[in-house]
Amino acid sequence: MQTEKKFVIKRDGTKAEIKQIRIKERLQGLCDGLNMDYVNLDVVTGKVFKGIYAGIKTSELDTLSAETCAYMTMVHPDYSKLASRIEVSNLHKETQDDYLKVVESLDTMVDK
Repeated sequence: MQTEKKFVIKRDGTKAEIKQIRIKERLQGLCDGLNMDYVNLDVVTGKVFKGIYAGIKTSELDTLSAETCAYMTMVHPDYSKLASRIEVSNLHKETQDDYLKVVESLDTMVDK
């Protein structure tokens, strides 16, 4: 039985195939200092991969990963730390690096 390839929409708008190992690699980079005797990235990535749908955005993939980790906090508190790290990383990717530009955009923002 052949598995269907899953695609994600990257932040620049391009489409890329997503593999379970890439999700795990992303999460591994955020695990510094966590107790890996209790945090099982294979379980997290398996649950996240099952929740992926056609056309999911990478930001939504980060949110799905964070929600999965938050749910698993009952297994070990380090899942909560991982969830927060995923969301903070996601926010950093969506925010400009230049503080002045961020302040200017907030200053000129008009709520509809």
